[in-house]
Amino acid sequence: MKKIANISVQFLSSQYSGRGPCNITQVHAEVLSRYPGLVSQVAPVMKILQTCIYNGPPHPEDLTKLLDKFHGQLKPSVTLEAALNERTENQQNDQLAIVFNKEGGMDLLITLILSYVPYDSLSKAKFGMEIIHRTRRNADAMRIQKMCLVILRQLSILDPDCSLALSTCDTLLAHCFRVLKSTTLTETSCDLIEHLLLSRNDLVQLDGFKRLSDVLQQLDDETLSQTYRVLSLAVSDVDESENRASLLAQRRQKLNTRVNEMTVSSLNRDYVVAIPGLLGKVLNYACSLPFVPRYPLPSTENEQWMAWIDENLSHNSHSFDTVGGFLQAVLEDVFRDELEMSSQVNMDTESYVADALELPSQLTRRVDALYLLSLLLTGSQRGKVQEILAKLGIGPLLSALFEQFLWKPSTTRHTTDHANQCNCSPEMILKIQLLRLVHNFCSHSSYKHVLLSYSEMDELKQLYTEFESSTVPNSASNSSSSSASTSSGVGVTTTLASLPYCTGGSGLLSKIIRVLKNVPTSSIFRFWLCRAVESWLRSSSHYGVADQLFVITRGLLQHIVHVLLESESAVEPSVVVGGVAGIARNNNGSLVSGPPREVAQSSFDLLGEMIRFNMEACRQLDILLPNEAKVSKYLEVVHGNLIDSNMFLRSVFLTMDHCMEGGTGGRFQQAAVFFPTSKFFSWFLHLRRRVCYLALLVSSISVDTLTLENVSCLNTALIILMLAARQGTLTNCLKMLATATIEQLRLGPAGTEDRLGANKKRCLEPRHILSSLFQLLRFWRVHYQPGDQSCISLEKGSGIAFEEWIRTIDLLTSVDTTSPYSLLHYLPEDQSRIVQTWDIEMECN
Repeated sequence: MKKIANISVQFLSSQYSGRGPCNITQVHAEVLSRYPGLVSQVAPVMKILQTCIYNGPPHPEDLTKLLDKFHGQLKPSVTLEAALNERTENQQNDQLAIVFNKEGGMDLLITLILSYVPYDSLSKAKFGMEIIHRTRRNADAMRIQKMCLVILRQLSILDPDCSLALSTCDTLLAHCFRVLKSTTLTETSCDLIEHLLLSRNDLVQLDGFKRLSDVLQQLDDETLSQTYRVLSLAVSDVDESENRASLLAQRRQKLNTRVNEMTVSSLNRDYVVAIPGLLGKVLNYACSLPFVPRYPLPSTENEQWMAWIDENLSHNSHSFDTVGGFLQAVLEDVFRDELEMSSQVNMDTESYVADALELPSQLTRRVDALYLLSLLLTGSQRGKVQEILAKLGIGPLLSALFEQFLWKPSTTRHTTDHANQCNCSPEMILKIQLLRLVHNFCSHSSYKHVLLSYSEMDELKQLYTEFESSTVPNSASNSSSSSASTSSGVGVTTTLASLPYCTGGSGLLSKIIRVLKNVPTSSIFRFWLCRAVESWLRSSSHYGVADQLFVITRGLLQHIVHVLLESESAVEPSVVVGGVAGIARNNNGSLVSGPPREVAQSSFDLLGEMIRFNMEACRQLDILLPNEAKVSKYLEVVHGNLIDSNMFLRSVFLTMDHCMEGGTGGRFQQAAVFFPTSKFFSWFLHLRRRVCYLALLVSSISVDTLTLENVSCLNTALIILMLAARQGTLTNCLKMLATATIEQLRLGPAGTEDRLGANKKRCLEPRHILSSLFQLLRFWRVHYQPGDQSCISLEKGSGIAFEEWIRTIDLLTSVDTTSPYSLLHYLPEDQSRIVQTWDIEMECN
């Protein structure tokens, strides 16, 4: 039996031959029986769409009303009765969307969209008269276009097949980019583009859309802000979870992916950065003042927003039946996945809703602007973007915006998906994105000092003059990287004098430190506050050790040590685990005393940056740990969070060996006296303890579980071996590791680690550690390639040239089993043969 064609084909046949259905009553019975009750809802819409495509809309108002009605049928009802029957309503909406798509309705909508081109999306010079943009026909065309775009987005949400089909329709995507210039269609087009990009498995190349750069340049600030989310999707990586995948899996994906597919996001970043004036517009919008709502009396964000809601309700109490209705309108605008409220209220209320929701809309677009800038600071154009933003005044602009934030936590808590008891506010994500932008701007930046004020720059110069003798390492092994940074640093220092700094007595960095010292230990902001300061410290600078002392003089070192030592009594109920305050889980999921993992990791990383190669900072840390009790308690936290504290341990090892390396200068004499007599640092001088750290770090990772988060453990272990090679104790180190018992490889006072549960899932059998280390170093050799940013970071962070890293690994992974420097030398012959046959390239393939 011949299959009956779908409705759109039947209507099309009627248009061409005159034979076929002209209305719903003439549709074939088989089609009606396929979807009982649904065809009657979609057929009238499809019939008028078909007519409009070929003849033009005879009555645009009727078409608009019909499309609006159909859109209302696709949307879930907002009544209480519908909420109680949510599953039934959603299923019916899904089926209606599926039927519309299968009967050819989606194709008709796309054809209608492409057949109407609003005049104000074309060149005005072509027509020469402004009056054309105000004609009735143009207004009708844009109204129809907007409704069609809204329906297409809703269809793609309800029907996965429709979403897939739309995501591959490059013509529709190009048209949406084209009509961005029409202010009436900008927001609707951006919503559909965003959905299409999220539905794709690959990225689109922005330079493939003609005159997109010209369109973006012509948009005013408010209209342009609606495109920030679309641009963010275009410049971000396709797989945002890639950083959480194992490095082995990433390498396999890299080998199996074509090069051109990997560079689309980079090309898009280059395209966006090259648009004249765009970065300045994005930055100015994100930091625009005044920042509202701000009232003189409320002291918390939630109270500020409630005051704003009360003010709007008192001025327009007749517009909403309940406070809940107003709040629903606000929330549905903030979270754009919700349906538009404009179609749910009458015309008198509609204009007020748009005005009332403008404030939360601006807040979300501020977030989009900050997020876009953060993404542009992660690509190959990072240095160029940092320079542009520094000249545009990112320091004083962000400082002024930061000054508007309220950090006092609300006393009221509520239940959310991310926490049982949460006091988050509407501005929470804005604060996090600002701190993330600061982190990315300072990362490997030569312009980080624009976050200081003019008076603070004078203070920094004074510190540099006072402690000039103890600056960054100047070893021969680091000559390649250090000479490059020195030569560039001179030019940058000259350039910095002409850049705009923060105004007032305190710059943005000092304000961040002040907030960090005052927020609760369990604050959701603590991680990003620490990350921002850490990134500022990590960037190489002409001022070297003075940067660290500038931060330390503001009491940050004392505060971080206090958090790590006293967090048991400072932990809030929101982070209580198992009903016991002050208890957190370590890297293996076992219960340990001390701060939560996020607090421990960010605190240790920041502490490591403060003391790295800084003798004065080490003295001040030693003063904060004056007795055996505090030293023991601090080491207990370190050992209980070994993966999270490994960057701090790395700084300790590097600083001690750097200061005590052979010489007769004053620094060597001071270090030779200070470190052996220090209650804290003397612990790390013993070779056997370093071997224990080496074993524990290696046993916590493997080639299969290695990620960007824990690869630092491997690098810290390798630094322990490199420092041993420098001191001529590498063979002794390997012998200790090979001959040690499991008990000898444990750290701390007797029973400490067993009580903390730090080693329950680690295998400390020496043969296992040696073979695992061999495989890890083989993988390291192919993962790190000269010239990569990760290699440059290793050089700058350790003061050890990349050539020395390679030389040490080649010694340790040598297949010459007679060499005492080879790991295979310490393995039994049969196990040595098995380990030698392991090939990383075969694993990747």
